[in-house]
Parts: sequence; C-alpha cells; structure tokens
Amino acid sequence: MQVYYFSRTGRSKKIAEELAVRYHTRAEEITDDAKWQGVVGYLKGCYSAIKKEALPAKYKKVNSQEDLILVFPIWAGTFPPAIKTFLEREGRERVICIPTSGSSKLKDRQGFSKVIDLVGKNIVAPQEV
Repeated sequence: MQVYYFSRTGRSKKIAEELAVRYHTRAEEITDDAKWQGVVGYLKGCYSAIKKEALPAKYKKVNSQEDLILVFPIWAGTFPPAIKTFLEREGRERVICIPTSGSSKLKDRQGFSKVIDLVGKNIVAPQEV
C-alpha cells in the first residue's frame, strides 16, 4: 500500500500520515511549488481548480504494483491542480481517494466512510502560524 497526499493547511497531510502508520508505510507528499497559504492562496487555489488547471507536480516515484491511497482537499468542488496532474500522469485504473473538506455540505454517508472510521480518531490540522 502506498499513501500520497497534497495539503494546503496540513489536514490532508495529517490524515495521510495516520493512514501510512496503519499500513506500515510512509506518506509521500505531492507538491507543485505554488504558494497556497492564507486567504490569497485559498482564492488562487479555487480559481485554478475551477479552471481545471494541471500544474507541474513533484513526488516520489509511484510503485505501479502496489495499491495507492491518495489524500487531498476539495478545492471549488474538484481536485487541486497538482492532484489533477498526478492522476493524469499516473493513469491508474484504481486509486483509493480520500478527499478532505473543512466546509463540505455533504451529509449523506451512504457509500462513504468518514476518515475517522478509517484511522480511528479525530484528526485536527496543525494551526497556521
């Protein structure tokens, strides 16, 4: 099992780290060298996601023989640009996606598992400095 993540605030990173412990592996970061911090970064991220941009993504080589868990935030109802690039580049038939959102209105859990169901405890993002 491989665990990859993209995180703006640290919430997706924390979830990926918890999952990696559970599967006895490492959480590998996906980066795009963009500055997404703060309100301006948030707005730029939403705009990029809405435009369906695919930014260059950097990450450790994926092992095509292992299952893949991908943890990422929802931006404007879709993938962050680096995740779009990752998925296009990797072209996997099956990826276990764990989208995170601090503001989702999704209430119906049918067919979905909460992250807490998967990792067994409440996960709080680190405070921004």
